[in-house]
Amino acid sequence: MATTQHAKRSKASIILGSAARVLFTTLLFTAGGMGAGLFLGIIGTIVYGMIKGSQIDMTNAYKHVAIPVALTIGATAFVAALVLEVRAQRERTSR
Repeated sequence: MATTQHAKRSKASIILGSAARVLFTTLLFTAGGMGAGLFLGIIGTIVYGMIKGSQIDMTNAYKHVAIPVALTIGATAFVAALVLEVRAQRERTSR
């Protein structure tokens, strides 16, 4: 019977890999949040301009909707990815 040996990874390699996964996930969700927030901000700005009947200022879509949505989703994704990564790492090392 052939046995397979798993190569031991160094702590630095594990930490670097985990940090890369967390940062990539955070970046991905932040970019998606920025896109979704900008889309909703543009739609909301257009609807607001149509109802009010005034000039539409699209910078409000960025300033007041897209950036706060992206920051909120990015922060939430960072915390969630960090929690999941720590949980997965504890599960891997407990075996």
